[in-house]
Amino acid sequence: MSPDTHPQSLRSEYREFPAPLPLSDYFLCFWTQTISGTSGEYGQQVLPDGCVDIVFVNQDAPIAVGPWTDPFAVRFCAGTRILGARFHPGRAPGLLGLPATELLNQSPPLRALWGAIRNDRFERVREADAAHQALVLGEALLADRKQFTPYDPAVAQGIRWLARNPQGKVEQLSQALGISPRQLQRRFCAAVGYGPKTFHSVLRFQRLLRIAGQRKRSLSDLAACAGYSDQAHMTREVRRFANEPPTTLLRSAESTLLMSDLFKT
Repeated sequence: MSPDTHPQSLRSEYREFPAPLPLSDYFLCFWTQTISGTSGEYGQQVLPDGCVDIVFVNQDAPIAVGPWTDPFAVRFCAGTRILGARFHPGRAPGLLGLPATELLNQSPPLRALWGAIRNDRFERVREADAAHQALVLGEALLADRKQFTPYDPAVAQGIRWLARNPQGKVEQLSQALGISPRQLQRRFCAAVGYGPKTFHSVLRFQRLLRIAGQRKRSLSDLAACAGYSDQAHMTREVRRFANEPPTTLLRSAESTLLMSDLFKT
């Protein structure tokens, strides 16, 4: 998530922390965001990251924010409190009970989905005070942990391969996994929401945000380090996923996959 234009009087505090250990196979992290200030709205651009999130905004019913291929904007009033649980890429279907393609570029109410989650458990999350919401959310998810269905091991292996081969080709991945390109596409779409080629592009984009946040580099150096073929390739992909050029985006946006091991080589 990256800040957009908003009144000087508003401030966003965003924090990520590990999911409870028994949930760590499915969840990358829990996160909170608080909009503090006196009045007005805080504008924010949400960028594609290959993940699905369960999100609580104030006392509203929770939503499932699916994998997006386009950026989208949200606006929050002063005093807004948000709690989220972010799935590892490719693992949300085991809990939500439907293919990730059905969540592509969608943010439906959680109660509209049928999966391992019992929606009545989340009433306690909504009723809890801010200091205990994350704890209550973890307890609600743990209560249904035994009903989670296994995630696709071939997709999990494919995601790791793509992370470690930023300039690799999907054809090479198909050969490495020993499955046909058509089956690879189908299984990735069911688990992640889109095919391995799109996921590879999103992951490269998130790697760029991570590298850009570490220290100042030239655009050509950033492109090479992130795995783009050249600077022009990076610029096209950044415009695709952020609707703005790298010179604008990289001043403020940060990767939302910092707590994953996808960038470790």
